[in-house]
Amino acid sequence: MNDRLQIFAIPQKNGEIKLTDDGYIISDLQLNGFELNSSNRRKNIFNMIISGYGVSLDNKYNELYITTDSKDFPRKKHMLIQAMVTVNDMFMTSKSTVSNLFAEDVGNFLELNNIRYTENTFFTGKSGYNHNFNFVIHHFKEIPERVIHTMNIPSKGTLSNIIFAWGDTKDTRIKKSHKSDLYVFINDQEKEVDGNLINALTNETIYPILWSNRDTVVKESSV
Repeated sequence: MNDRLQIFAIPQKNGEIKLTDDGYIISDLQLNGFELNSSNRRKNIFNMIISGYGVSLDNKYNELYITTDSKDFPRKKHMLIQAMVTVNDMFMTSKSTVSNLFAEDVGNFLELNNIRYTENTFFTGKSGYNHNFNFVIHHFKEIPERVIHTMNIPSKGTLSNIIFAWGDTKDTRIKKSHKSDLYVFINDQEKEVDGNLINALTNETIYPILWSNRDTVVKESSV
């Protein structure tokens, strides 16, 4: 959303540094009609995301934060930013569809087609950073592992995060499984998706799937 996300670094008395979004992400979601506590499923997804990045929530101020020392500052800063971006992309919806989560729609689509998956998995990349992917369909014999991620808000920022995350983790996945492919389900229910975004994913050997074309990949997702 071209928000130019900001984080604040606050020195602590014990010598550590508190990195915080100062409550921006949760407040912004609330202004757009989203309430985190409206369902247990939303809270569980949210908690899984932030805990996977080692980030905590201050319930009093609704701030996302993480503590670090000076040596681990770059890694912890990355973890907080990724948590902010992931939470924002997963839950940011228009007020007309605020009761629905795009990732939940994708999960329901997989279940409707009897496709077994593991939900909300974190992979450690060669950089040592953790990256969250929404679903994983495990490999079987010659059938490759299929990693599925969702792009609720088609944007350059979200695109860059996905490309970086996959570039950082795909080599480690290939070593651990027969082969690993990434499919990105893109929400095109609100507006037409920029063709440059599709091309950018394709150029990185990532398979972009428009939600309106989701039925075309049922056979590829099945074992």
